Amino acid sequence: MELTIMNLDIKTIHHNVHHIVHHRPQPPLPLHLRLTKNDAATLIQAGVRGYMARQLPRVQGFRDKVRRKQAAATVIQSGWRGYKIRMAIRDEDLSSKDFCKLYYGSKKTPDAEPEEEEVEQ
Repeated sequence: MELTIMNLDIKTIHHNVHHIVHHRPQPPLPLHLRLTKNDAATLIQAGVRGYMARQLPRVQGFRDKVRRKQAAATVIQSGWRGYKIRMAIRDEDLSSKDFCKLYYGSKKTPDAEPEEEEVEQ
């Protein structure tokens, strides 16, 4: 039996199309196919102007200042973590504790094995 569009009502067509699209979604079109030439030109101009602005000496100075602050923050964080672990070692008996958990807190380390609790019988 051959079906034609004339034999189907709109609800059936809508349901079938929805079913096909839902089960076989298509990837979105690439950006160069979605943009008009004017939109593409505007996007390129914005990128070039941004690059040119980042090359200005005052902007470079600001970026260097931000890099120095980030490096300082890293040093401070490293010092604080070291201090935390030293205080924990000094104050507790850590013979049975996992040092990675102490250092990283509750975060899981990638190579950590799951702990098994002993069951008393």
